[in-house]
Amino acid sequence: MLKYAGIQNPYSVGEYSVEKNAKVIQRYRYIHESLITIAAGQLPAREDWDLKVALGKHLYEDAEATDKLRKRLSHLRTSSQFVNRDPDPSLSLLMDELIQANNDLELAIGIYDVIKPALIQTYKKHIAETQQIVDQPTIRILRSILLDLEEQVEWGQGMITVIQQANIYHEGSDEFKEKLQSFLIAAGGIDGFQKKSSSLPHRWRSQKAYELPFKSVRDPRNMGPTTWSRTGVPNPPENQIQAELLDKMRVRQEEMTAAELIAGVMFSQKNMPWEFYYDLARHLWDEVRHALFGQAALEAEGIEWMSQPQYTSDYDINAHKLPGAQYTWLSIGIEEGAMARTGKRAEYEFCRDEAKHPLMTQFQDYDWADEVVHANFGRKWAPDLIGENIEFVREVAKKELDYFWDKVNAAGSNN
Repeated sequence: MLKYAGIQNPYSVGEYSVEKNAKVIQRYRYIHESLITIAAGQLPAREDWDLKVALGKHLYEDAEATDKLRKRLSHLRTSSQFVNRDPDPSLSLLMDELIQANNDLELAIGIYDVIKPALIQTYKKHIAETQQIVDQPTIRILRSILLDLEEQVEWGQGMITVIQQANIYHEGSDEFKEKLQSFLIAAGGIDGFQKKSSSLPHRWRSQKAYELPFKSVRDPRNMGPTTWSRTGVPNPPENQIQAELLDKMRVRQEEMTAAELIAGVMFSQKNMPWEFYYDLARHLWDEVRHALFGQAALEAEGIEWMSQPQYTSDYDINAHKLPGAQYTWLSIGIEEGAMARTGKRAEYEFCRDEAKHPLMTQFQDYDWADEVVHANFGRKWAPDLIGENIEFVREVAKKELDYFWDKVNAAGSNN
């Protein structure tokens, strides 16, 4: 069809007025934005390494979805005050209960077997039923989100199968799934169009607010114990350049602890502009990607890293601090500091010129590029979080660094 730029069914009257469309998209926005908070809150507490990785990736993809939906709402005669409201108390309860998942299996089921499959079904229905010309901007957004959602659910269903086959968690997951499904029904489904009952659901686990752990978790079945000191690789080579190269790979792999720190900041810091959470979602996923840089490089060299002690200092040492102090330590103290000539550029040049390792050269090239972005995030947000100018923030960062390295060095001397 050449007419209407290929748009199908141009004469059909759609199901959505501007007001109705805005109301429904507000619910979509709220769900994706809540999933960001849930993933951030749960990431430090989850055991399975692959689930941690996926939470970081999918959190970032939910942030991209949220940003698109927020912009679409602004085109539908919707004020910013309306956008930031919770659209439905039953939907809020659903999200409050989802974050109360007690283990990896419950969380995976809640996200990938209840919420996101329901999102897929609803978005496909919306695309089919809306007027194809007037709502083409929404159709385009939902199609792009569906690409991520379908990939996420396919991965998540596989993760659920793997966890179930391990037979680790023996109780609770069936009840958890049933409860979430009942809350979703009470909310009228994702779009609110199902018949609702005037009997509102009661809180279940969410009678007590979810709390972040003070120590991040690693899988005790196949990963080494957590540690505050660097442990390097097993049986390091005598060749100094090769040994330094492998240490760099391991340091990259250990950056999951930085991602967990950012997750804690995102979860704990309330009432910031949406752009703050959007930027930190990018920052968090970058740190997870850096951990994957190290994982891929180590595994390409045939090095078994998983059963080695797992460095968790970035999260564990900073977990009790205010979110502003945490983010200042990382973005200004560590990452702005890495902009020095002896920092990220030197790491890249070492891999390129001395180690002559193509894969790590590429990883360090992109690691350096990401750190430039992160330092800019720090200069942008740390002053707001601390409530002072950037020079004051840099003084805070120096003191937080001193505190951190004292703890790390003390841990190393005790080993």
